[in-house]
Amino acid sequence: MSPRLLSVLSLTLLSAIQATASAQEMIQISDEDIARMGVVFSPVALSGNNAGNRFPATVVNSPELATTLSPTVAGRIEQWHYQPGATVAAGAILATLRSQEILAQQNAWIEAVTALENAEFMLRKDQSLYDTGVISQQRLNQTRQQQAQAAFAERSARTQLQHAGFNNARLQALREQGQGLGFAYLLAPTATQLSQRLADTGSYIEAGTPLATLSSGEHRWVSLHVPARLAMDLQIGQGLTLADGAATLTLRQMDYAVDSSNQTIELMAEFDTDSSAMTGQLLSVVLPPARDGLLIPDRAVVHSGNETTVYVRTPNGVEARVLTLRSVGADYLAENGIREGEQVAIQGTAVLKGIQLGLGGGE
Repeated sequence: MSPRLLSVLSLTLLSAIQATASAQEMIQISDEDIARMGVVFSPVALSGNNAGNRFPATVVNSPELATTLSPTVAGRIEQWHYQPGATVAAGAILATLRSQEILAQQNAWIEAVTALENAEFMLRKDQSLYDTGVISQQRLNQTRQQQAQAAFAERSARTQLQHAGFNNARLQALREQGQGLGFAYLLAPTATQLSQRLADTGSYIEAGTPLATLSSGEHRWVSLHVPARLAMDLQIGQGLTLADGAATLTLRQMDYAVDSSNQTIELMAEFDTDSSAMTGQLLSVVLPPARDGLLIPDRAVVHSGNETTVYVRTPNGVEARVLTLRSVGADYLAENGIREGEQVAIQGTAVLKGIQLGLGGGE
């Protein structure tokens, strides 16, 4: 018997099943009918490091050999935080500099954040006006362009501060409390040892002047290129994994210049432990989702226009539940609308969809 004929016969057997047609639609169906129709369910679980988009990566030698660190702005050394020979963690502040240059960059970023918030407010407002027919498409497009320009200006200003040692927490404290105003930080890019301090406290240092040297890196790295849109949510220090789960890595470097030929940026990640991978070897690296959520298998998702529906097992049958999903590699991520452990149909979704469409009458 062909699969198509089996599907038709199955729908005929269940054509009398009643349910309420809605975004969260209940389908009354017994365990016996579920088994007879060949519908298979699987529990959903939290997404892990193995869930996400996969990209080819090339094993490279550590770029940390004989590392020399330099500040990105000119300034006077306010404080050294470690003595030579000290072991430091990734992201640790090695030195603090007082700088007029960074003060100007900080003010520019704060102004850019305010401008972006205003642009986003205007975009929401004009989108609402457009939806009700008050303004034209041209007016909405202009507002969108202004918001995009404001977002670009904010990202550019934020990147300058990130290069001067400001992570997300420091940026938030800078804007909300003024912490770090007029200061720049020299950070350890990885867990390492401070080998030498090349200037004393109180010394004035020009931008780009070598200020500290670190011991050599121990582990191999990988280099990979990813679409710029996917890299925006990544942070230095974030964990990555090989697709086969054989090893974990830590994101160490990001190239903030986009390759215009393919709109990608280069990432550099370090193996967390010694690896048998050889220099030049090609591996597959998983980029984890930017947000936490529940992993929904691709087989469980039914598409209808812009809506994505999953079929969730309930004590009384099956619920057709519309969810907002984000693509993560071959599967999807649900941030709300479903609980960990709930069972979704991964086989027989076409049968369940057919039952929905046939409610209220026979096939």
